[in-house]
Amino acid sequence: MNGGALTEFIQRMRSTYSENSCKYILRQTLLGLQFLHQRHIIHRDIKSDNILIDEEGSVKLADFGYSAQLTTERDARSSKVGTVCWMAPELIKGERRYDTKIDIWSFGIFAMEIANGDPPYISEPQHRVIMNIVKKNPPPLEERWSSVFQDFVNKCLIKDPKQRWSADQLLEHDFLRDAANYKQVFAEDVNNFIAIRDAAKAKRKK
Repeated sequence: MNGGALTEFIQRMRSTYSENSCKYILRQTLLGLQFLHQRHIIHRDIKSDNILIDEEGSVKLADFGYSAQLTTERDARSSKVGTVCWMAPELIKGERRYDTKIDIWSFGIFAMEIANGDPPYISEPQHRVIMNIVKKNPPPLEERWSSVFQDFVNKCLIKDPKQRWSADQLLEHDFLRDAANYKQVFAEDVNNFIAIRDAAKAKRKK
């Protein structure tokens, strides 16, 4: 995966990639989550650092250090793991057992990260991040993105996990209807990114 983690791609290319590239990244990530969730596995740390990309437009989930297997005897988890800005409210509150829906919340924050450059509250101290996640609704996407993109994110960030959409439902959302068509668009963005990144590395070595 020669593009590395998606984080640097977002940081370097955010003003240049289109909503179509966002659609493709999100669809491919969601397919990975669907695969895990159908097998009753929770990833528990969805964020750009754990999404790998390559020049052909492939998108892969990585870093399963926090992942957990659910069984019929243990159909929910209660331990607090993950990275705070991407953490679901029910995980922070510790008031109820959680399931695969915590990944969907993190995925929604990841979608905001792609759109806005960073997750909400990233510059706040940790105690304030926690309070904001529990008490506030996440801020909207930047105005340049479409209303259907915003609606897609909203379905991920419903505070009640029982109402929050699943990976299966999200893959049927209108926002992703034509997302599979944009692999080449995203691949071109990744190739541009790799060229810029490698040129910067070469310049530093001189």
